[in-house]
Amino acid sequence: MTKKLETLDDIQKLLWRFAEHRVVTVAGRTGILRALAQGYATPESIAAALDLDPLATGKIVRALTALGLAVAEGDTYSIHQPLAAYFTPGPTDLTPFMAHSHDLYEKWGEHLEAWVRGTPWTTQTRDPAGVEKFGKAMRAMGSGVAEQVAAALDLSRDRRMLDVGGGFGHYSEVLLNAYPNLTAEVLDTEAVTALGRKRIAQTPLAERLGFKAGDYNDEDWGKDHDLVLLANVIHQEPAPLAAAMIRRAAAAARGGGRVAVVDFSIDDEQRAHVIGALFAINMRSFGDTYTESVIRDWMHQAGLTDVQKTDISDFRWLIVGHKPA
Repeated sequence: MTKKLETLDDIQKLLWRFAEHRVVTVAGRTGILRALAQGYATPESIAAALDLDPLATGKIVRALTALGLAVAEGDTYSIHQPLAAYFTPGPTDLTPFMAHSHDLYEKWGEHLEAWVRGTPWTTQTRDPAGVEKFGKAMRAMGSGVAEQVAAALDLSRDRRMLDVGGGFGHYSEVLLNAYPNLTAEVLDTEAVTALGRKRIAQTPLAERLGFKAGDYNDEDWGKDHDLVLLANVIHQEPAPLAAAMIRRAAAAARGGGRVAVVDFSIDDEQRAHVIGALFAINMRSFGDTYTESVIRDWMHQAGLTDVQKTDISDFRWLIVGHKPA
């Protein structure tokens, strides 16, 4: 349950969390967090290396320290060491997601009040650069979640997986590395799969991870998959299409196979889980954060049984339904 706000101080802290978000995401976009992850440095040397304003950089570095992301030693600063991997180039680097998060809340600031007043919140189609930027952001955040899924979901007996709306294949990549017996196919749009195919081509997984271009609402999903994975994808659709996706997933699974949904957790009243409730706003009118009971009902209607839910973090769950043999 969320902490109840009782004082003016509580409200002020809540309002300032938006400023905290801005400071952190700007630090990620400008390279300050990456610079701090390289070791102790002065704000002036970071500003010089990144061609930033020294006064502004110093204030941001000190704010990052106050927030607990950085630590000080005399006049020099470094990232808080347990966080270093998240701001170093590589599979755990969160800076692409920070850039996406910053852009997201820029759009919130521009459109949220108008949407509340009844003006449609329109979404523009991403250009190729935007598709790549979004894909990198989802991979930056999703790879860590995929590690949690790999730990919670035993795939030792599975051979074929379909990853619906799987982007650049970050979930598939983690699961394939964890289970050498597994092969996977990602179903996503042509623009996304082209980039995913290019990214995976020179890796050891190239022969086990394939990409199929198409609209998942229209494309044939095939049959006899051991696992059909719907990771962070049903929230992109209104309820009738989300339910239809689970029916299609059940049809694409083999007898004895499974359908797995990974998404933000939210209670039946949709008011006790902060991340889930806020993310529901992010999906505006074209998607939603769906409750466990709703997802269970959709799975049962699709003929899936023994539906089980596992909390894989404080605000994400894994819901798995089994197709009778």
